[in-house]
Amino acid sequence: MPKPLAVLRQLSPRTRIVLGVNAVNSFGGGLVLPFLWIYLSEVRGLPAWVPSLTLAVQAATAVAGGLLWGTLLDRFAPRTTVPLVMAVAGLGTALYAQATGTVTATAAALVYGFGISGVGTALRFLYAGADSARERGLAYSADYAVFNAMTGLGVLAGGVVASLDAGSRAARFAALYLADGATFLLAGAALFWLLPRALKAGDGDEKKAAGAPVGYREVLTQRHIGALLAALAVCSLVSYGQFRSGLPGYLTQDGALGAQGISGAFAVNIVVAVGAQVLLADRIQSVRRSTVLAVSGAVWALSWALVLIAGTQSGTAALAWAIAGVVGLSVGEALVFPVVTSLLNDLAAERVRGRVNALLSVAVSTGSVAGPALAGVTLPLADGLGLMAVLLSGCLAVVAVALRLRATLGARADLPEDAPQRAEDRQTASAAEPAGAAA
Repeated sequence: MPKPLAVLRQLSPRTRIVLGVNAVNSFGGGLVLPFLWIYLSEVRGLPAWVPSLTLAVQAATAVAGGLLWGTLLDRFAPRTTVPLVMAVAGLGTALYAQATGTVTATAAALVYGFGISGVGTALRFLYAGADSARERGLAYSADYAVFNAMTGLGVLAGGVVASLDAGSRAARFAALYLADGATFLLAGAALFWLLPRALKAGDGDEKKAAGAPVGYREVLTQRHIGALLAALAVCSLVSYGQFRSGLPGYLTQDGALGAQGISGAFAVNIVVAVGAQVLLADRIQSVRRSTVLAVSGAVWALSWALVLIAGTQSGTAALAWAIAGVVGLSVGEALVFPVVTSLLNDLAAERVRGRVNALLSVAVSTGSVAGPALAGVTLPLADGLGLMAVLLSGCLAVVAVALRLRATLGARADLPEDAPQRAEDRQTASAAEPAGAAA
């Protein structure tokens, strides 16, 4: 079984730098992740509609901003664009420290939504510059693990700071938002200074435009791109989009689980997602991507069936069924998103990778935003059976798309050229190993 450090050593200096930046960013994001609603409503004393408006403005701005950042990434050098992305996001979250009224909260949401929409897009864009499809796949898997692990640590640290007795409550929360802003600025400075040093001499730092300008419509009509983005939106809908809405809503509406049980399920999600990446990131590179997508859809379907059963139980039985379902949802989530991200970047031409990654962010965000809306509409139907039926249908749709892709994608895209060779090398090495070596 490959060790995490051994996997990291296989990555280029450029990729390791971007992973380090993501670790810093994710920790900063975790510091404030659970607190915006509490901060604006309870700490700043604003009406309940203000945090609702703030989140809506932030989400809408993120969609529009992401598309703009994608275009800029395709037109200008990363050393110019990426630090700017980080600076805008850092300014936006820092502005929340001064959000004492509706106007200041909305202004912070506008700036932060615009900036944060480009952060994920920019990082995925940088990973796409890896030397091989295999390294690209490993990078996206490692990125996912780093994001979850460091976000979880940030949430714990933020909870400790928020509960301290030092200073006023408002000052403690403001300090968390300022700290989050500082991590973005640190990340931007690191990328500005370190990225050019990590590039090979032949790479250069200038964007080389090839061919006529391409818009988002042309990108969406490219073979497989549109279908993969749609599948990714559905994947997000049945996983990310339900963890904070449909899952707790269904399991608590009839008393199957309480707040403690839901908190335990969320903790399991983070641990399993990180563990799955650590254990499987290397091995998954030798598996067809369409197979990973199909298996993830099937595992999600089984997992929601287990959650469905949990909702009919109570006490320990309900918790056990729910945890089993969350484990399956987490494993599927940990596998499918890095794999599909890598596939999209393999299919995308160099001159449109910024736009493709921007659309990827929009697809994931669409699923995440649609999740709570779907849960709100369908949970009242037949005690939540309506929601479960829709989610199971979505999971089976993912399987169907994967099977279709397997037939049309082509072996080289479905399984990168260096992966079969690597699998063959492992088999050869295993056959040559002395019988007593494993003892």
